[in-house]
Amino acid sequence: MSDFAALLLEQAEASPHVHFVYDMATARVVFVNAAYEPVFGGHREMVNDELPALLARLHPDDRAYLAQYWKVLMRGHVTDEVEVRLLGSDQPAQTFCLTPYRQANGSDSLLVCGALRNISAARSYQRNADAFNARKNAALEILSHDLGGAFALVQQITEYFIKEVAVAVNSRAAQLLRVLENTSRNSLKLIRDLVAIEFLSGTDTDLKLDRVEVGAVLREPLEQLQLGQGALGFHFAYTLPTEPVYANMDVNKFNQVLTNLVSNAFKFTPDGGQVSVAVEAVPGYVRFHVRDQGVGIPAASLPYLFERFTPARRPGLRGEPTTGLGLSLCKTIVEWHHGRLTVISTEGVGSTFTVEIPQAL
Repeated sequence: MSDFAALLLEQAEASPHVHFVYDMATARVVFVNAAYEPVFGGHREMVNDELPALLARLHPDDRAYLAQYWKVLMRGHVTDEVEVRLLGSDQPAQTFCLTPYRQANGSDSLLVCGALRNISAARSYQRNADAFNARKNAALEILSHDLGGAFALVQQITEYFIKEVAVAVNSRAAQLLRVLENTSRNSLKLIRDLVAIEFLSGTDTDLKLDRVEVGAVLREPLEQLQLGQGALGFHFAYTLPTEPVYANMDVNKFNQVLTNLVSNAFKFTPDGGQVSVAVEAVPGYVRFHVRDQGVGIPAASLPYLFERFTPARRPGLRGEPTTGLGLSLCKTIVEWHHGRLTVISTEGVGSTFTVEIPQAL
């Protein structure tokens, strides 16, 4: 054994992650490091006997995914890591990240080497962060509409008093009315700018795609939207697939797209109207429909709707301003997911925005 190979073996033995070498010709594990025992609770000298039971613990939804990955790896086309879940009888499913590579061992033998890292804690932190972002986005929507609406009302009443009530120009009352008008206008702008900046900042970070169960990761943000819009007196409903459906998503960015589409739907839906989100699986794709019973979009504006600073932009029914960037950014994020964003709308009837992204095994 060379000094370099000995050094690699020493490092593998000292690693807290599971390192292995699998010989394709004999279909046997020819090396596994000491971490195998504490991580999987087995015996390294019996790893080949224990391998079938270990593979049987694979999450049912990950088996076809891993099998396809393995086939592609054998053809030498995979360099990315893959995440899989292992079920345990007395503990929640654990998530492992597999980093494999191929190594020719002579003319007729192929070795698959790799490392398995337990990333369950990191995935748990990510789920908590995504849930926090969902609650934050719902809170911002309430802040923008409820508190923003209150300041807008104060501004309108103040403007009415300035125009209709006779007060001396230099009086204390006139000064206070002007202060109240300016304060309410500036506060309303600050709130709406805060919400807009929060959404725009989401496109400044790198895209991080993970294979996720769509219903599981969207249930929390949709519930928060339902609670938030319900608190504002609006009607919001959603439906999710009854069976697990997987897609490669940046959960936080995708939630921002849904939140923005729902927020836009309520902007143009009169009081008492309903907005709904329906998620469905179709062959090869996952579709997300955001439907409203609003005023609809003029046919002449539809071709320009997704342009940056679109000429189709217009204020909401309650005076909500628009930057003309929201739908353009939604379209960009959807395209980052190798998907597409489309709209069907009829004036006086409502609009349906549809997002379609590829399914993952």
